Amino acid sequence: MPNKKRTIHGQQRHRDDDRPTAQAFRDKENPVEIYLQRDGRMVYIGKSGRTHVFEAEAHLTSFITTKRVRERKVWNGLWQKLF
Repeated sequence: MPNKKRTIHGQQRHRDDDRPTAQAFRDKENPVEIYLQRDGRMVYIGKSGRTHVFEAEAHLTSFITTKRVRERKVWNGLWQKLF
């Protein structure tokens, strides 16, 4: 299993029961979709819209998105779909 590193923000979100952070590293290893943010951070999408942002190898944050939101981010040039 890879080393699980989280930023301070990621650690705070991991303690927040409303965030899907527990699946972050699993979804990164087996994503449904992958995006590159304009700032160079990677975004991994898991099942049910679980969305995880990583900076280098560190988990930054997690939240839920819909397909429509992700398409809008691509349309607006914020994300580039890689997979």
